[in-house]
Amino acid sequence: MSNSSTGRLGALTASKTVVRDVGALQVLIGGLMLVPLLVSLVYREWYSALSFLIAAGITALAGGAAYRLCEDAPEPKRHHAMIVAALGWFATAVFGALPFVIAAYITPPAVLESFVPAGANYRSSLLNFRNPLHALFESMSGYTTTGLTMSVHEPSVGHGFLWYRSQMQWIGGAGMIVLSLAILRQPRGTAGLSLYQSEARSEQLRPSIAGTARAIWRVYVGVTALVAVYLAAAMFLVQPGYGIENTLFDAINHAMTGQSTGGFSTLDDSIAGYDSYAMEVVHIPAMITGAISIPVYYGILSERDIREFTNDPQVRVLFGLFVVGVVGLTAFLARWVGVPYNGDPVGYLGRVATSQAFRDGLFQFISAQTTTGWQTSAIGDWTDGAVMFIVFGAMLLGGAAGATVGGIKIIRGYIIARGISWEVTRVFLPEHAIDDLRIGRETSKADEANDEIRAAATFAFTYLILLVLSLFVLLAVLPSDFTLADAIFEVATAQGTVGLSSGITGPNMPMLAEVLFIFQMWVGRLEIIPVLVLINTVFRR
Repeated sequence: MSNSSTGRLGALTASKTVVRDVGALQVLIGGLMLVPLLVSLVYREWYSALSFLIAAGITALAGGAAYRLCEDAPEPKRHHAMIVAALGWFATAVFGALPFVIAAYITPPAVLESFVPAGANYRSSLLNFRNPLHALFESMSGYTTTGLTMSVHEPSVGHGFLWYRSQMQWIGGAGMIVLSLAILRQPRGTAGLSLYQSEARSEQLRPSIAGTARAIWRVYVGVTALVAVYLAAAMFLVQPGYGIENTLFDAINHAMTGQSTGGFSTLDDSIAGYDSYAMEVVHIPAMITGAISIPVYYGILSERDIREFTNDPQVRVLFGLFVVGVVGLTAFLARWVGVPYNGDPVGYLGRVATSQAFRDGLFQFISAQTTTGWQTSAIGDWTDGAVMFIVFGAMLLGGAAGATVGGIKIIRGYIIARGISWEVTRVFLPEHAIDDLRIGRETSKADEANDEIRAAATFAFTYLILLVLSLFVLLAVLPSDFTLADAIFEVATAQGTVGLSSGITGPNMPMLAEVLFIFQMWVGRLEIIPVLVLINTVFRR
């Protein structure tokens, strides 16, 4: 057999492997669409339920057919797994958009109008999804746990779609491939490890990959349930007049989107919709729990030692960043108004302004650092200094690796910082001194340390290069109403899967900007490499 024939056969075999595993993911996604179908039935949203039924059928049939046709394909190697991750997540976003498009077209105008809260003077946001690109944007934002949305007025899409948006983020937070490894396909050896690592996960909690996947999901479900109970109890105490049904619905949805650091909300104007400082404070712990590495929770449970929490360097850095960041952002937001009041030289208005600055700074910095994206302030009205501070001080870095956050990740920033300090310190050491690098509780030899530093720096550099290129694309199409700071903020929030917005994202945004953000969300969630492997494979073919 000639080399060209052998190459074509190998490519065909690899393609079958990818098609089979991507198909298996869609079977899973189709089945999960039945959950919002049930929620729609509970709330008597019949057309929404029908939309989920049709979409679930199409998704599961397409995935099942792909799986059956390629069932005998070999297990994936490392580069196959990367392609499975890239194509699998994109295919999931495409099929995940179907319910939005179907509902937008089959739901009668009178029913759409019934979704709009009484007294509101806007139309149902479901109509926005008659544009398939908007539906793809919403789905990609959901599964990548970003939180940017085309559902401008969230309550007007109905309870079924509010649940669906939260569910997408919750599934995407821990990872669809990890979920698939836990309950569907369980390949052994390097194949399972490659699939597991393709979703930007590295730490193995159990001897087997299937055991690790199940452990991740047990911890994830458990923490989400505890957050839901906490939110429900706190909301009952803070706003007892909100109603039991509304409280439970919001608590469960916000537990899913908080623990996944996704940021979709059941309310118009996100958490600001409660119009309550107390409710903002209540939701802060729900963001922080999602930014902490799942292996840390697992270590606490398995070792029965709370010190696993405080011993983790990412946790310590995270809380240090909260303190410094909140103070810094408050300083940028504060606008002292020197109007004397009863002999007070600071003045009443000045103290009020500073109090509001702290309120906004506290919530928005933690929201940005955890990449949750719940919003309580009009960021588009901030000064450029405040906008840049939250971008470079929080959004670029994000939370802990092993959590559900986006961004470069704390551990990479920590490794780069420790590496710089280590390189400087080595200059002053005696010639034969031991120059190991200690990161947390792990000590690495010089060669291993250099590899870790190089990997972290390479990713950070690639991440920033992609961010700059995205900025140039956005600036080319951005209306003159927005500033350079607004543009930097929006590309950073999309690529970091943060979800806060300076006001650029919406149904009326330029089409090229919308396509750009879809790409950034996809690349950002998978930490770039799988998508680059896919692109490289396509061009090499």
